[in-house]
Amino acid sequence: MNKITYLFGAGASRNALPIINEIPDRLNKLIHLIEGEEFNLDDSLPFDDFHLSPPKTQRDSQRDLISSLKWLLQESKNHASVDTLAKKLFIKNQKNHLRKLKIALSVFFILEQTLNKPDKRYDTFFSSILERWDDFPKNIRILSWNYDYQFELSFSEYSDNHELHQNQSFLKVRSKHGEKYGSDGFGIYKLNGTTGLFDYQMGGSQYYYASNLNQKMDKNFLRQVTRNFAVVTHNLQIFPSLSFAWENENDDNNIVSKSIDAISDSVALVIIGYSFPFFNRGIDRKIIGSMKNLKRVYFQAPDAEVIKERFQAIRDDLTGLELITKFDLDQFVLPNEL
Repeated sequence: MNKITYLFGAGASRNALPIINEIPDRLNKLIHLIEGEEFNLDDSLPFDDFHLSPPKTQRDSQRDLISSLKWLLQESKNHASVDTLAKKLFIKNQKNHLRKLKIALSVFFILEQTLNKPDKRYDTFFSSILERWDDFPKNIRILSWNYDYQFELSFSEYSDNHELHQNQSFLKVRSKHGEKYGSDGFGIYKLNGTTGLFDYQMGGSQYYYASNLNQKMDKNFLRQVTRNFAVVTHNLQIFPSLSFAWENENDDNNIVSKSIDAISDSVALVIIGYSFPFFNRGIDRKIIGSMKNLKRVYFQAPDAEVIKERFQAIRDDLTGLELITKFDLDQFVLPNEL
């Protein structure tokens, strides 16, 4: 059975979530929305189950959340991308600002995903590769640079279960701070982590800004997200599980090494909506260089030819390797090797 690896980038979710150059505009619209009167939280009550010192009302915490999003908006305007800003903060060892960025970016994507239906191409992908909802092709591995929940959201319509953690378990989602699975069989490897929380003191326990995937954007949902924003902001023992692949703070559970173990014998690689940014090049070289049995690579994006050129700069031993560009974006490529 031919082993196939998918490599997903931001473009794979662009029908639901903004790509890099769209983030400032979408951030601005989101801020205006949650500043509206219909979303104002209570200005007299604190969160009952979480006590801040000094005390804060729900509305105070909401103002903090909005302030954090405004900070992210301003910083994203001053840099080529949010990812560039994150790498800059990492290089400068500005850990507090990097943590602030991860928290704000996580909240942004959580709220955006609630405002927009999932990209329909994920639904089509699952309907194409599944025979039964719980029977995944053993020869497919998925590597994703995205920290969104598009896979989980779409798959919840197949599992008929809307709990985020349960769907991640069904899909065998792996990340630095997530569940630990072996490298056999189907799995999704999130190279940049995911938009959640974890607690080192509780043995790496996972938490979520919103644990149920079937929610609408209303005041109750915003209250839930704001409460968990306040928790991670004020409790330094709780961390964002969004963690960039080029961070090396968790070597004992290195997601890049785990990914390589799972994909090294792949014969086909399908690259969807990923542009090979330069600051990921070291990781990309490790991942792509590990696939010694590759016969064919598919590139799916509006600028697929440009992406193919960048791939060639990463993988220079291309003798006998067939490179195929795909410009039809209606559904994710299903390679001949399936």
